[in-house]
Amino acid sequence: MPIPNTLAVRSWIATTLIILLFLGTALSSGFLAWAAQNDAKAINTAGSIRMATYRMNFLLVANQSSAELRAADISSVQQINQLIDDMNQRQSLLQHYQSQRTNKDTRIYRQIERIHQGWTQTLMPLLLARDSVGFYKASLPYIQQVDAVVSQLQYRNEQRQNRQQLLQLISMSLMILIMIGGIYELRKKVLLPVKKLMQAKAAFTSGKLETRVHLTGYKEFEELGRSFNDMVSTIEQNKQFLERQIALKTAHLTQANQVLSLLYDFAKYLTTSQVSITELNRLIADFGKIIPELEFTLCIKGDLIDNKDAIAIHSSELRDLCSTTTCDSCLIKSSFYTESFLIRHQKSQFGDLRVRPKSLGISRPTEQATPSENRIPLVQVAQLDSMIDDTETQVLIANNKPAITALTNLISTAMFLLQQRQQEHQIILLEERATIARELHDSLAQSLSYLKIQTTILEKRLQHTHCDSPDLALVSDSIGKLKDGLTSAYQHLRDLLVTFRLSLNDDSFDEALHNSAEEFAKKGGFNVKVSNQVISLNLSASEQVNVIQIVREALSNICRHANAKNVTVNFGYIADSNDTLLSISDDGKGLSGSFDQTHHHGLMIMQERAKSLGGQLTVSNNEPTGTVVEARFSPDFFNG
Repeated sequence: MPIPNTLAVRSWIATTLIILLFLGTALSSGFLAWAAQNDAKAINTAGSIRMATYRMNFLLVANQSSAELRAADISSVQQINQLIDDMNQRQSLLQHYQSQRTNKDTRIYRQIERIHQGWTQTLMPLLLARDSVGFYKASLPYIQQVDAVVSQLQYRNEQRQNRQQLLQLISMSLMILIMIGGIYELRKKVLLPVKKLMQAKAAFTSGKLETRVHLTGYKEFEELGRSFNDMVSTIEQNKQFLERQIALKTAHLTQANQVLSLLYDFAKYLTTSQVSITELNRLIADFGKIIPELEFTLCIKGDLIDNKDAIAIHSSELRDLCSTTTCDSCLIKSSFYTESFLIRHQKSQFGDLRVRPKSLGISRPTEQATPSENRIPLVQVAQLDSMIDDTETQVLIANNKPAITALTNLISTAMFLLQQRQQEHQIILLEERATIARELHDSLAQSLSYLKIQTTILEKRLQHTHCDSPDLALVSDSIGKLKDGLTSAYQHLRDLLVTFRLSLNDDSFDEALHNSAEEFAKKGGFNVKVSNQVISLNLSASEQVNVIQIVREALSNICRHANAKNVTVNFGYIADSNDTLLSISDDGKGLSGSFDQTHHHGLMIMQERAKSLGGQLTVSNNEPTGTVVEARFSPDFFNG
């Protein structure tokens, strides 16, 4: 099982080794000291045996004369016995010392045995025999043997001291090695990781968030390094998140400021000018640039009118017309990712603003689309390259909903102001026309009536005058022509008064157009079909009046001169342009090679009306029979 590479375990191992070495050294030194504690005593004992041998020699030599020996027999015997007892005691001590377990040495043991045998077998009998010469001769090798034992005991004692010193040296060396190893490991696995950690901390404090530390060493420092890296990564991620949030908030504030500036500029424009399709197109395009993630389509439709073409304005600066037959099936409108915001003010509804993710895009219809003469190119959602998460779409639209709502409110206000100004212009125009009609009725109409009465009186008088003058017939013919002219002028005046008194209340342009057609249809006895695809909000008050007047003049001419059975009035947009086209066609007798301008002065009126609209009027033959009157012009709403 591998030893865990942790600071605690390694510290315990080093401490344990040092303690074990200390204890081992202490025990070994104590054991050696205990084993050598009797060495000096044994050496002294061996030395004392040598001294005792010297004393015995001295005693024997000193008492060699027989007289003296006999005189001191008693005392010498006692001395000799004491020496023998002392020698035996010393021999026993030396043998006991050598018999201990710590002193087991065969060589020394044999040497001590020889000393003991030399004493008991040689010296002690000679001493008892008081043979000084023999004792002296025998003591010489005996003393040499004792010296050899002393030398061996001294040598063993020195060996024991050397071992003790060697053991202490080895222990000290091992302790030093352990300490050096510990210091090296401490430097490598503690100090260097701490230094790296401090350097990483300093680098991180200076702003280097990408700083990472790779610590090798103890497990604690590796864990500390990983924890530091995790902490730095967390701080870096949080900082990046906060930076993204700040950038996002800044972008939102910048976007909101741009939206406010755009809406403010448009609102300021509305205070001095009338809204136009060009300005709406620019507004939607600029708004789409501010919020590039979303695609905007402004669909302008008439309020509660089902038979009018809608105008679709896209944030990609593309404008389309949507016919009534295809508006409900528009792929943008029916797209799952599209959200609609109504453009309405109070009770008036002007259309809706359709919002969808930018990635959906827009495209033209495919060639397989069913062709139709009433079908105008339709906006179609492109096929998705990848699926879009509905939640992301909802969040994207929801985040920008306040700005989109502000845009729809401003467009609603602009359209309402346009409608209100048109109504104001209509009121002013109609009041002025009513005043002119009243003045004409009070002046010219009465004058014509008076002339007509006087002409009738003159005609009656001529009938009762009996005159054979040849000029009478000419006078009567002139009076008849004058009467016809007065009648025609009076009729035109009445028509003119009707025109001047024409009322356009609210969104009644379509109604006025139909009423005018039905009025002349009853007079002329023909069938009339009216198709109006233009929203009245796209026409100013004067444009509406001029269009109706052209229609009335054309129908009046048809009623008087065409002998038509069927009449068609069409008013609609021209695709891919800002123009509208008014067409009045009939199946009557058509135009002759030359016609009397006195009976067609209405044509000049229509031309003047078309000119005042900034357009042109054309009159041509209809196929197979009849006449076609076309007026093409561009409303001010598209050219603002």
